[in-house]
Amino acid sequence: MKKAFTLVELMIAVILFSIIVTFLYESVAQLQRSNEQLLSQANKVDKREAVLKLLYNDFINARSITVVEKLTSTDTIRVQSYNSLYEMSEPYVYYKVYKDENTLRRIESPVEELNYEQSLYRFDTLSTGVSFFKVYESKGHYLIYLKLEGAEGIYLDIYPPSLVLAEPDKNLKNDTNSSKNEE
Repeated sequence: MKKAFTLVELMIAVILFSIIVTFLYESVAQLQRSNEQLLSQANKVDKREAVLKLLYNDFINARSITVVEKLTSTDTIRVQSYNSLYEMSEPYVYYKVYKDENTLRRIESPVEELNYEQSLYRFDTLSTGVSFFKVYESKGHYLIYLKLEGAEGIYLDIYPPSLVLAEPDKNLKNDTNSSKNEE
């Protein structure tokens, strides 16, 4: 007598196999969704790091920093920096939030006043959805705050050494003179 599977046994095997395949499919779909979310978060972090690096390099290498326009939630900043993305010699870099989609743009120009007619500038869109961009200054010490919609704020605390070297501290001069007088 031959031993074989009955029709009922085969049906049970097919049903169990289809249940296992369904669970595997759901697991793979969930894995794809989590990978997409992880990639999205990684892209946001990379973009945030790129903005921080650019701000840092412009401010740490600054010859002068000027707040051109102060609004309630955004500032327009002009930085004359040694840092250039376009191989300009000591360019003037503007940071401005434009109202279309609240975009933060970095504008690099070889001249202090932007010349839109002669195209003496280059601009890069750094971020969209900017709700707050402010630069606070106290005695050569700068705090930059950038808030994007739906994200945590970006803080950058900078004390540009190029500005300190360009403008020596008067207190150090007085201390040096007073120590010479004491001798």
